[in-house]
Amino acid sequence: MSPWIESSDVNRINRSAGNDGVRVSPETVEVIKRAQEVSKLSGGGFDITIAPLVQLWRKARERGMPPEMEEVKETLNLVNFRSLRTHYGGKVLLKKKGMAIDLGGIAKGYAVDRAFELLKGLGYRNLVVNAGGDLRVGGSKPDGPWSIGIQHPRDPEKILVRISLSDTAVATSGDYEKFFIHQDKRYHHILNPKNGFPAEGCQSVTVLHNEGATADALATAIFVLGPEKGYALCQKLEGVDCLIVERDGKTIFTPGLKNCLSLSPP
Repeated sequence: MSPWIESSDVNRINRSAGNDGVRVSPETVEVIKRAQEVSKLSGGGFDITIAPLVQLWRKARERGMPPEMEEVKETLNLVNFRSLRTHYGGKVLLKKKGMAIDLGGIAKGYAVDRAFELLKGLGYRNLVVNAGGDLRVGGSKPDGPWSIGIQHPRDPEKILVRISLSDTAVATSGDYEKFFIHQDKRYHHILNPKNGFPAEGCQSVTVLHNEGATADALATAIFVLGPEKGYALCQKLEGVDCLIVERDGKTIFTPGLKNCLSLSPP
């Protein structure tokens, strides 16, 4: 699922854009289908065909300057999750030449799920699989539930809140991992597929779900949708809870987190 390794499924899909598509592994097809489901649920807030925009903004980050509006508009023509198709037999097709997919918003969560299932299959009951920002816990510690710290989005040395949980996956999307400041404005890596610019409205979003892949994709989708629409989506979905840090630092969370969330001491 790496975009960089030439022999990878994702690289092959991207190179075949505009042609008949390529056959890929069942795992890659599964992740793409899961991504498409979250795309539909979020009205395109999550979109793995965002890769051309990701590449444009990666270059911008290296320069320390946002791309020109015209460049963004042109690149947006290559972003549309509806132009990505999976066919019977494991064939994946991108309709337009120049299109590309990026599974960065879901593949890590999927990898966490696979590692978790493997360990459970080996007989482990109390465990944590942690892939930096995406994790999944099973069972508990000897003295009670696992306690997971959520990083403060504006102070890397601080934990914002702690969440007590068991048998749950957690994923966080934030504007503080990859960003640059230009003329006092923060430009981060979580892009809005509708306008081609970094999403505004949130500093970070944490999602809890029983599966890491879904939690991972939903964290990005909710971040892009913003606090109001993102919270509404979360409330609509069964078995999903979220913690949103808004642009001004205000924190909101779904009722399901009320009894397992504690503020960290300053």
